[in-house]
Amino acid sequence: MALRSYKILLLGDGAVGKTSLVRRFVEQKFDDRYIETIGVNVKKKEIPNLDIKMLLWDIYGQKMSKDLHASHYSGADGVIITYDLTRYKTFLNLDNWISDVFSITGNIPFVVIGNKFDLIEGYESSRYSDIESYLKKEHAEMIAFYEDVYDEMPDFSRVSPEDLWVWAEDKKRDVDIDFPYYFTSAKTGENVEEAFRSLGKLLKESDRK
Repeated sequence: MALRSYKILLLGDGAVGKTSLVRRFVEQKFDDRYIETIGVNVKKKEIPNLDIKMLLWDIYGQKMSKDLHASHYSGADGVIITYDLTRYKTFLNLDNWISDVFSITGNIPFVVIGNKFDLIEGYESSRYSDIESYLKKEHAEMIAFYEDVYDEMPDFSRVSPEDLWVWAEDKKRDVDIDFPYYFTSAKTGENVEEAFRSLGKLLKESDRK
């Protein structure tokens, strides 16, 4: 039996780890190198026990024109929206990503991912008093990436579980959709499979309505 195909968008600010999440989910691999996505990368993953195939559109995380938004977002069945647990601004921008995509697709199933949980765990077990000091000392390659590609240093500050819970409860009322959210690590694989599969289940449920 042919698997039902779904177009899935991967959205979020630059360098939140969308490409790494896709690679971990599709290939079970992780690359320590920081690489900027240009345009759109499309990968596919079959999930036989759900009878579905995911077409994963990893979309460049910086601002695009409305025409490009429309062309990439059109026909999407679901969305995975990602932020960086070490950069609070990427969390604040979740609302913008959701409103942008919904303006094209309407309200479709989505999952929210807070990525780089391995960095949070490393910080919590370290001697550093703040996460910015920890990252600058222990993850110099990441800092160099920001400086080379974005020509600026982001403000590093942690997104807490309480921050996410409050935001998610408000957003569920706002969009009138119940959605799951996860803390993930593309590096270790923690919760990556669960997050993608949860969207697959939502899509199946949506088809039955």
